[in-house]
Amino acid sequence: MIIHFTKKFEDLHSILFSSSFKLHYSGEYFGDSSGKVISRAAHPMVSFCDFNDDELLTKTITYGGYGVALKKSWALKYGLSPVNYVEKNSPVALGLISLLKARQKETLPSCLRLPVIQLKCFTKHVYGTNSHLKVDSFDFKAENEWRFVPSKKQIGGNKISENYSTFDKNREKYNKRLENYPLVFEYSDVKFVYVQTKEEREKFISQFGLPDSKVKLCNWNQPI
Repeated sequence: MIIHFTKKFEDLHSILFSSSFKLHYSGEYFGDSSGKVISRAAHPMVSFCDFNDDELLTKTITYGGYGVALKKSWALKYGLSPVNYVEKNSPVALGLISLLKARQKETLPSCLRLPVIQLKCFTKHVYGTNSHLKVDSFDFKAENEWRFVPSKKQIGGNKISENYSTFDKNREKYNKRLENYPLVFEYSDVKFVYVQTKEEREKFISQFGLPDSKVKLCNWNQPI
């Protein structure tokens, strides 16, 4: 199963009420082995982690104490994919760096400009800075991330890659453009919902008609 984590009960409630995940632009960078940033851009996405329920007891989760877990069959239906984790000095990293540089210099054939960005959207360094925790050399691979990154057609022709500085100056404007294009699911796609308290658990069972076995209390560690 794959799990989307969130920090607020209200956000989890909104996800279940709407049977959907809101897309947001996320800032991502890709650099070389010397630390030089080759590409820094914002891409529209929804992120998940690939964990089994019994694994969560041993995990420290960065992104909150609430979550909704969905079946892998749902993920495959909607084109989600695991992130490709690469070492900065590996042949894979060097190959992507060459492609990104060629794209920036406009020496790539036009038919390859989009595919390069599609690859970059699903590629991440094994180790890097975790902006949520403000920690360097964070082990991103341990998160087992899966992503939904839409095509331009799926988000009404909006960009799947925006210059980060441009995006950062007006985040609300860019994210608002994605509001009409959520990632949807059915309750039958849900494996588990994770909440913090017994009261929240009872509320979800009552309001959404979920079986008792599907609504669980958070059982993972969170950063202090």
